[in-house]
Amino acid sequence: MGIFTKNKQSTWKEKIEYIGETDITQVNERVRERLTFCGVNEEVLAQVREAKSILAPYKEEMVDAFYKHITSIAHLDHLIQEHSTVERLSQKMNQYIEQLLEAKVDEEYIHSRVVVGQVHSRIHLTAEHFIAAHHLLLQMMTSILMENLRHKPQRLMDYTIALQKFAAFDQQLIVEVYMEETFKGFLFGISNMLDDMTQIDSAKQLLMKTDQNIEETHSVTAATQEMSASIQEVAAHAVRVAEGTDEAVQSAERSKDVIDDTLNDIQRVGRVYQEVTDKVNQLDKEIENTQEIIHIIMEIADQTNLLALNASIEAARAGEQGKGFAVVASEVRKLSEHTKEQIQRITTNMETLLSVSGEVTDQIHDTGELVEKSVTGAEYAGDALVNIVSTMQNINQEISQIAAMSEEQTSTIQDITERNNNIYEQSLESQEIAKLTAKNLLDLSKGMEQYRNTFFDINVRMRAKDIVRVSKTDHLLWKWKVYNMMLGLEDIPTERLTSHHACRLGKWYYSDLPSFITNKESFQRMETPHKQVHEYAKAAVECYGKNDIAGAERAAKKLEEASQEVVQLLTKLEKEL
Repeated sequence: MGIFTKNKQSTWKEKIEYIGETDITQVNERVRERLTFCGVNEEVLAQVREAKSILAPYKEEMVDAFYKHITSIAHLDHLIQEHSTVERLSQKMNQYIEQLLEAKVDEEYIHSRVVVGQVHSRIHLTAEHFIAAHHLLLQMMTSILMENLRHKPQRLMDYTIALQKFAAFDQQLIVEVYMEETFKGFLFGISNMLDDMTQIDSAKQLLMKTDQNIEETHSVTAATQEMSASIQEVAAHAVRVAEGTDEAVQSAERSKDVIDDTLNDIQRVGRVYQEVTDKVNQLDKEIENTQEIIHIIMEIADQTNLLALNASIEAARAGEQGKGFAVVASEVRKLSEHTKEQIQRITTNMETLLSVSGEVTDQIHDTGELVEKSVTGAEYAGDALVNIVSTMQNINQEISQIAAMSEEQTSTIQDITERNNNIYEQSLESQEIAKLTAKNLLDLSKGMEQYRNTFFDINVRMRAKDIVRVSKTDHLLWKWKVYNMMLGLEDIPTERLTSHHACRLGKWYYSDLPSFITNKESFQRMETPHKQVHEYAKAAVECYGKNDIAGAERAAKKLEEASQEVVQLLTKLEKEL
């Protein structure tokens, strides 16, 4: 204590008291606030640089001891093996210590610490492990200073406090970046999940399909009822036809018996006609024989007449004696002429009879041919009738099968009707499940959105690229809300329908942005579709509120198109920033 008083050394309170605004001007306002809070000024940086001469020779030993301790912890050793190697990290640590001891706070230094925070966030090194490791490094540096300056307490106090102040700022800067990057990682992760969720538009399609299924089941039910009635009618008609066919078969069989009897009668008539033909032929022969006899008689009559003439001539010569003989001759001549007359009449009659006989013969011949044709036709009709009977019997069997099949079809149709009713019930259940699933998705998205919004309440620095990224999710969420409103699951109050100036993207878009952003084509093209997104969303909500579903659908479709254009431009702008 005497040494401290004798040399008028500063007390610890004087070393940590508030020093006002820092005199470091090479960094932005936010970093200057952090430097002021930690009490870092040019004097502190100068003292850190003075301490470098003592600490620099121990750099390799500090790095080796640091990673020997770190790798003894399983979790940290696993992180190193997964993302890097001890050798490579040792080189990075050497650079870090060198830069720390140089104590030159400028944009390059700030950027290097931002990179450290970003890397630690990316590999998921927790803040507690980083802080513990950082304190381990600071402990080693403090120990080295105490060992080398134990006889120079004032310098030891100056260097130790300066190093602690600067290390605290360094640690705060890295942890702040780590926390921001981690929060933004969570924010973007939630946003990505919400982006994916808002693309799940299958609920609407599923509901539409179930509605179509229900309509189709109604149509199928009506069709099966009509078909069942038709099948029953066909079955009844088939039964009637089968019964009629059976009667026709029996009638045809009776007709066949009649035709067979008729055929036998016709055949007997044919035989009778043949006998008549034979008799007529025999009559013709008798007539011919009679004509021959008449011819002989005619010749005898002529001879008798000649003899009678001669007898008359001789009687006339005999005179009186011949009178009696003349009388006899005259009578004989008269008898002869009378015979000739009768023979002539008989001949005429015979010729007439012969002519009639010929006609009868021709008619009998024609009749015989007709009888033969009738016999042939009757035989053909009999055969045809046999075939008809056989065919009708087959038809009857087929109709009976049709009737039986119709009954089976009726049973099948009834089964189809029952299954269709089951489909209808299942469609109703599927519709309810689809609505419940859509509702659960909506509730889940709301919960995720609320969780996402908590990140905006944290004082996290958002770069232009970050704002663009979260704005994509904002727009997809707007479209998602309108989509669920169309499903009857979401209620959007009119007071939530902000203008394109009031949303997160609008506030950023119309803020004082640097020219390297505003000059980009994707940025300039974004204003019109962004405005349309809000206009179409408002139109969809208003139409839906008026129960104008068709108008709401049209507005929602235009909203979808405008939103897609905005998201595409935001994606392009994000890549360009």
